[in-house]
Amino acid sequence: MIGAREATAAALLPLALAGIVFLPGWVFLGMVWVFTLLAGRELLAMMRRLTHPVPAVAALVVLGAALPALWRTGIGHSGTILAAVVLLIPAAYLLGGFPLQGATAGIASATFTAAYLFVTGGAMGLLRTAFPGSLGVKVVLLHCLMIWGGDSGAYYLGTWIGRHRLAPQVSPKKSWEGVAGGTVLTFAMGLACRAVFFTELRLPAVLALAALLSVLAPIGDLVESLFKRDAGVKDSSDVLPGHGGFLDRIDSLFYAAPFVLAFFLLFGATS
Repeated sequence: MIGAREATAAALLPLALAGIVFLPGWVFLGMVWVFTLLAGRELLAMMRRLTHPVPAVAALVVLGAALPALWRTGIGHSGTILAAVVLLIPAAYLLGGFPLQGATAGIASATFTAAYLFVTGGAMGLLRTAFPGSLGVKVVLLHCLMIWGGDSGAYYLGTWIGRHRLAPQVSPKKSWEGVAGGTVLTFAMGLACRAVFFTELRLPAVLALAALLSVLAPIGDLVESLFKRDAGVKDSSDVLPGHGGFLDRIDSLFYAAPFVLAFFLLFGATS
């Protein structure tokens, strides 16, 4: 029987693949922009559960403007845009009439949310725009399929035979068996992608990338679990049946994106 998790994945996966492969680049960037803002809204809601007076609207507006600015101007201007993100949110708090009590925590929460998602969501978009021609499509598709494959391997093997807890206080259901399953599927998916559509990717490069993602994907998942445990919630929201919220779906994918971007920019990795 197909569960809620599988049904949601079956509905969303074709849309995601179409946005990556068949539709214009701006459609993919629009998808990333929407998912980033929805994830930001969920993270800010969790921050507000901690009773901080968080300037959520200001954080989302700043983030929403910063992402297309980054994609339009390129990674060379990322520092300037990130500086604007960090400086504008405290000003918005000051001018927005928020209470003095809790100002530091509220500003820090909102600024972190916007900066964190600017770096991770911004890198996710740059995976498509920073490389010429069809190479950007291949890089994005490789990144997504390796992360999704590893996530599926970790979930199902961890559910079936998981016994040894990875980080019980942060994420009680994560297991070392799941990490092993995720690692195997990450390598397998990377090799499959190289054979099917990314033949110019050197074998040492795909193996190194698979090793990198096998570590980064669980870390990204656990980082988000830290936020949820602190806020006292199981999922970032319940909008996606079987998956939780948008932040739950992008955690590993977006967290690893800056590292994958740096990997290809620094090492090239193609013959």
